[in-house]
Amino acid sequence: MKDTGLRQKRAEALYAVYRRGLEEGRFDSLFAAGKWCARQPAPCFYISSKRASLLIGRICAGDRLEDLHRSKRRMAMRLFMDYKQFLSTHPGTPLSRERILEILVDEPAPEFYITGEMARKILREQIKKARKRKRWFESY
Repeated sequence: MKDTGLRQKRAEALYAVYRRGLEEGRFDSLFAAGKWCARQPAPCFYISSKRASLLIGRICAGDRLEDLHRSKRRMAMRLFMDYKQFLSTHPGTPLSRERILEILVDEPAPEFYITGEMARKILREQIKKARKRKRWFESY
């Protein structure tokens, strides 16, 4: 994911899930938190429609997406299934693949499609930012 706006939104959403998990007592370490948070439902897919369209095009062409991490392949396959479902429920749609994917990537996603390790890295950064904000507010 290269879009910094999407990265930041994903980080904020993941941190919100982490905070909820803390309040509910879902984990007892950052290691467990990363795994748990990564598998929670996400507000959207956190991928640009253009990138998603390219991946769907590759799948349609028979590419197995071996160059992608397992979690990104799962996301691509989920979007591909959603894309096929959209086409079957809207036969003859004049919308382009990219326009359809603009709609689909903004739908809630069943997970964040990142590894527990990546989730921990993001969470560490978000926790650090939250502590810094807290210290700043306490100083005034």
